[in-house]
This record gives sequence, structure tokens and C-alpha cells, in this order.
Amino acid sequence: MASRRNSGRNRKGGKGILMLAGAVVLAAGGGGYLLFGGKSTAADSAIVDLVPALAKTDTPAAPGNTADAGALAEIAAAIGGAEAALRLDGDQRVTATKEAWARLARMLEGPMPLEERQRALPVFHGLTGELFLSPVHNEFSENYVVKPGDSFDRIASRAGVSTALLYDLNNKPRGHKTLHPGENLKLPRGKVSIVVRKRDYTTSLYFGENLVRQYIVAHGSNDNTPEGVSVISSMSIDPEKQSRGPNDPVNEMRLRWIGLDAYNDARAKDPKNARRTGIGLHGTAYPESIPGMTSRGCVRMKDQDVIELYDIVRIGNKVEVRA
Repeated sequence: MASRRNSGRNRKGGKGILMLAGAVVLAAGGGGYLLFGGKSTAADSAIVDLVPALAKTDTPAAPGNTADAGALAEIAAAIGGAEAALRLDGDQRVTATKEAWARLARMLEGPMPLEERQRALPVFHGLTGELFLSPVHNEFSENYVVKPGDSFDRIASRAGVSTALLYDLNNKPRGHKTLHPGENLKLPRGKVSIVVRKRDYTTSLYFGENLVRQYIVAHGSNDNTPEGVSVISSMSIDPEKQSRGPNDPVNEMRLRWIGLDAYNDARAKDPKNARRTGIGLHGTAYPESIPGMTSRGCVRMKDQDVIELYDIVRIGNKVEVRA
């Protein structure tokens, strides 16, 4: 779960770090040559945990960077169209935002150069903030009529969304308790799910088949994040205070933890070794390592992104990790 800091940081004082790492090797009785090549040993992982600046950060494979001029022009046009839609008013805005969302969603679900994706996501989130995450009822939502004995927690649980999202969708302050039978509440249409696309370094949030949010992330070094289908099995706030304590030298897990139930790695050749546990999505002390293959297996997210995702999903939501 813990991740590794970019090796390009803190070049000053490098000799001191090397000496420290060497001392750790000797103390551990390691027989490998971590710093200067040669064979690797089991002690290596312990060293990079203690001195995260030494860890090798795999560079993203620049997904989609081979896009031709025509494809880049199409992406630019879609972004421009979305920005224009958000400047409109009234019925024109409603129609234009839906069209712009559909066009950008199709592109974001496929390969795209990183710089273009980074340009597209803020405007895409502006569109989905109106269409999916606002209190406005539309074809992307369902209406729920409150029944006697209902509560926000019970309604959110049955709908498969967080209670925080239910409050937000209905313009209620979080923690609000009062509900009246016959009151109309907005719910998302379709089940909430997450898809991690390692190829693109993205984590995408769906309501049904509709893409609502997408985040640029990092995953496991040497592509070791298992691929397959799971569900959210645990969620916690401030996991860094619960796992290794405030003196953890790696200090990786921050702010939010969205843990996945054990699942089979679709790539495993031996079914006996397919089962993987301890995988989740979490914030990071090293945002500069995103995107990349830089974690020890988990999906590493920027803090503001994991907080937002945490406030939407709940235990039981489906999560699929794809190549």
C-alpha cells in the first residue's frame, strides 16, 4: 500500500542518504547490491521503505502520446465546446452541457495524452458537477419519495451511495436529520462503481454506465497492482494515524483509505497465488509521483481527489482494476 517517493527529489545530501542506506544493508545482513546494481535481495524493499527517496519511480508510458494531429484537434475542439457550453444560460446551457459531457466522456474513456487529459478534466468536472452532482433533477437521476421511518442513512445505504452524497444532492447540510414522509429526494440513476485503468493512470467514477468523475492516479511499481473485480470492503479517515503511526518514515497513506475486498489477480498463472489482499485507494504525501508506477500495489491519489471520491462511494460498491 505504501508508495515510493520520486527519485529526482532531494539530490542535495545524496551522499548522506547513500551512507544511511548502506548502513541499513549492513544491519540487515543483506547480500545484495541495491545502490550500485548487482543481484537484488529481500532486504531491498525494507530499505526503500525506510529511505523512500531511494526508491525508483517508474515513468508513465505516456498513454496516448502517439495521437495524430487530427485526434489532438478533436480533443481540443471537445474541450472548447465544453467551455463554451458552460458559458451559456437557460435551455441552451442544459442541452449544450449534455452534448459536451457525452463527447468528452467518450474521449476520456480511451487513450489520451496526459497533457490533454489534464486540460480536459477540470472542464469535464464542471459539466458533471451540474448534470450529476447538483440538486437539479434530470434524466440522470431518480426521484425517491420519503416513507415513514426513513432516514438519510437508510436511504443512502439502499441506494448504494454515501450519506454525504445524499445530503449534497438534496442541498441539505451534512448531519441533517429531519425528513418528512412524502418529501422528494434526488438519487443517482444507476449503481455507483469505480474503474481503474492502469494503462491510462486513471480512476473513473460511474453512475450506472455514465462517467461522472475521473482522476489521474499512480499504481504499483513494476505494474504489480492486481487486475480484477472487487468491492469496497473498508473505509477510514486519516489512515496514516491508524496504520504505522506518526513516526512512519514512509508516511504514505494520507487522509482517506478506500479498501478493497480480497480478489483474484486476472494475470496470475497459478490460481493458488492469484488471491490478493491489502489493496486500496488512498491519498499520498508524494503527489509529485502521480502519474506513475510508484506504489507498492495500491492506487495512489492526490489528496483532494481521494477526499471527493470518499464522499461519494460506500462499502459494497464495485471496483474493477483493468490493464
